[in-house]
Amino acid sequence: MQIEIGLLKKGDTVLNVWDNNIAIRRKNENVEIFHYDLDENGLPRLSDNSILITQGDGIIKTKSADGSFEIGTF
Repeated sequence: MQIEIGLLKKGDTVLNVWDNNIAIRRKNENVEIFHYDLDENGLPRLSDNSILITQGDGIIKTKSADGSFEIGTF
């Protein structure tokens, strides 16, 4: 069986795949990390959440369907 996970856009590259995570370098140099699990049928299911690593000053933000807000700094 071959499973296809379509996450790449033109200009993106896969940096790594490990422990049910996929790290993708976007064309704009940001890195997005996706998590997937296998369901009861052994098929991968992507998490609704991803981690986006960008240029910044150590501020962590979350973005949800109802808005965006800052969580904290490090």
